[in-house]
Amino acid sequence: MAKQVRYLRQVVSHLEEKYGSEKAQAIMEKALKRYDDLIEENKDEPKAYYMHTRERIYPSIAVFDALLAEGIERKEAEDFVTGYYRWRSSSMASKIKGLFKVLGLYKIVPKFFFSMTEKSFGSQAGFASENKYLSKTEMRFDMVKCPYHDTCVKYGCPEIVKGFCDADDIFYGNMHPRLSWDRTKTIGRGDGVCDFKVRIKEQ
Repeated sequence: MAKQVRYLRQVVSHLEEKYGSEKAQAIMEKALKRYDDLIEENKDEPKAYYMHTRERIYPSIAVFDALLAEGIERKEAEDFVTGYYRWRSSSMASKIKGLFKVLGLYKIVPKFFFSMTEKSFGSQAGFASENKYLSKTEMRFDMVKCPYHDTCVKYGCPEIVKGFCDADDIFYGNMHPRLSWDRTKTIGRGDGVCDFKVRIKEQ
């Protein structure tokens, strides 16, 4: 199952570049086993969790734990995992930026973002939000419970959560010149809330 996850397929070349083929292979063997163990341990979680846990959170924890098991210093393991996730987000951000070159498409972002959050980042997936607001030009809400944070804390690696937060900034902060990404706080960076805000800038 682990080998089917894109995160784990793509991370191999990054490990090889930093640690060489032999060391990378040893790390990956441990990461794949750790990932499968995490899946088994959480096999009863709702399917709505999968896009977050199985595609992002568990692979990150698995690689982090594998790096530690191979003797990598904790700070170096943290930097590798968070840096890799930033790279993944940068790759996706470039594609989205190209998509929004279509004239006027950026105007749907506040409504689309709000709707997407309700469907994929709602209570059914382990999140909780408050103070929701949506207009034609702006959407905002406060995320007060985040499974990225909760799961990483549970498995003893809270320091890698900020990589997910950084990835949001990279992805949503570069969609279009007329869109402003105004989040100032995140749970993963030690704040009590993630204050999500997206608005269309005035001309």
